[in-house]
Amino acid sequence: MEFDPFLYVAFLVGLVAGRVVRPTSPWVGRATLATVGVLVGLLGASLDAIPVPRLIATIPLSLGFVGLILGFTVGAYLMVVHVAHPPPTFPSSEDGAPGGAIPLSLILLGALFAGYALGHVVALPTSVALPWALYALLALVAFDLKLRSEGLRRVWVPLAAAVSGSVAAGAIFVLVTGIPASAGFATTFAFGWYTLAGPLVGAREGAVLGLLAFSTNFLREDLTMLLSPFLGRRLRGEGLAAMGGATSMDTTLYFVTRYGETGAASLSLASGLILTVAASLLLPLLLAIP
Repeated sequence: MEFDPFLYVAFLVGLVAGRVVRPTSPWVGRATLATVGVLVGLLGASLDAIPVPRLIATIPLSLGFVGLILGFTVGAYLMVVHVAHPPPTFPSSEDGAPGGAIPLSLILLGALFAGYALGHVVALPTSVALPWALYALLALVAFDLKLRSEGLRRVWVPLAAAVSGSVAAGAIFVLVTGIPASAGFATTFAFGWYTLAGPLVGAREGAVLGLLAFSTNFLREDLTMLLSPFLGRRLRGEGLAAMGGATSMDTTLYFVTRYGETGAASLSLASGLILTVAASLLLPLLLAIP
């Protein structure tokens, strides 16, 4: 996930096309699912440059870290909704629960591993293919999107949950592992933006912590996709947008609207954009702390 102005161009093209053409066939949904599979496969292939022993050694620690982040984020969301906010009023997605012969989560997990394996056999142009797959996904999602302006009034809910989860997870991980606070909080406050977190933390704190920051945020994006079919009915659009963090404006937008709420697109886009801007400002400041 990267901040790219052409993401908005692709989204607007799909949005306009969807208002002009209203097909009755299910081709849009099928094409969207296929594009998601290709995108996840390309993400897996992009990891081929990381040595296998280093990746294997880092993944357990990254899984623990991202588990803390998502756990505290979900907990903060449920607390905010319970204490200070009425229940969500958006219409629920009809696809809120896993279904089909093979659950989507297993398909995506298979695509991730298949892409990783293929990347070691064939030199895939992931740096070129990833943006185009993302453009196609955003255009397809926007084609059938239901934007609701009232969602913008609720954007503080996923923002509060995402920030609270990052603070709590970062503090606990730093205390338990003893890694520098600057690296720990820079990892959590990337909000899923792994291509920003990895290089910045690596340049300031070394390759090991840079890989930890990269893989933790990479797994945050992937786990949001994998868990959305199971958590969508409980967390709805606001909770899934908080889990996705910065990625809720692009790669996980589809999962927010399909498994959370069909009307949560505006909220998800706004939340992801704000967190993306926040990450780009906060990470350099956090890593400048001695």
